[in-house]
Amino acid sequence: MIRLQQGDRRAYQALYARWGARTMDFLLRRTGSRACAEDALQDTWLRVFRYARSYEPGRPFAPWLFGIAARAGHDAREPEAGAFSLTGSYEADPTLRDRVLRALHRLDPEDRRLLLLNVEGFDATEVGRMLGMRPGTVRQRLTRIRRHLQGVLGEPDA
Repeated sequence: MIRLQQGDRRAYQALYARWGARTMDFLLRRTGSRACAEDALQDTWLRVFRYARSYEPGRPFAPWLFGIAARAGHDAREPEAGAFSLTGSYEADPTLRDRVLRALHRLDPEDRRLLLLNVEGFDATEVGRMLGMRPGTVRQRLTRIRRHLQGVLGEPDA
């Protein structure tokens, strides 16, 4: 990012090569549609270029990038349950995938955004920084979201 801020266009390509696929995966889960995710991905990387000067060197890049992606994904369109694509094995319960997708779709858009950022590996502090929330508020909401999903999916409390 520092090289990009200094005007090195190759740095932009290097960032995209490193982070593009992970950003696309996040946006696919966020929007639920390949077409919307591709639009949001393009918008995300346009915003990365446009707002490169706002990035603060020394701060982690991933939370900054995924904050932009979360907003671009939100702007793209709300997800459609039938369009989600998840990876993993559901052989033990073939209906689990569909139940998870329906449960995600029924979440409030802000709750879905919090959960998906957390699933991407960002902690409450990072998610809070991305979305302008206190880390304690993020943790409380994630706990509530998880309990709700456990209830909807019929899983025991962990």
